[in-house]
Amino acid sequence: MILLKLNYLAVAVSAVAYFAIGAIYFNPKVVGAAWMKGHNLGEPTEEDKKGMGKMMAITFVYCLIGSVGIGCMMLIIQPTTWLVGAKIGLLASSFVFISIAMSYMYTKKSFRLVLIDSGYHVIGLIAASEIQMLFL
Repeated sequence: MILLKLNYLAVAVSAVAYFAIGAIYFNPKVVGAAWMKGHNLGEPTEEDKKGMGKMMAITFVYCLIGSVGIGCMMLIIQPTTWLVGAKIGLLASSFVFISIAMSYMYTKKSFRLVLIDSGYHVIGLIAASEIQMLFL
């Protein structure tokens, strides 16, 4: 079974990086302000802040699941160069982009918002792939 062959240290490190990229990416000085405007969100209320820890924990679990997927792709494809590693992350993020784009089309959200939301995953999954390349 492929899950038994995964390098879980590589998976964990890449998940932490994927998560940390989100903290930088969604900072108001990067794309956070445009993201909030695009989703019609205001500043978080005290009630919103109470659930933030749980939301961040769930987000990390999702980053971990994505990193496991990248690890499985790495084992199957066996990349030998950094470029092939980046392509694995790009391939994985293309599925995210398509899913977000289809969903946002039906909720009438802008294509700019599609690019903002999927951009994080493109960067995060490519970074996860490259980090896991270090462990091969």
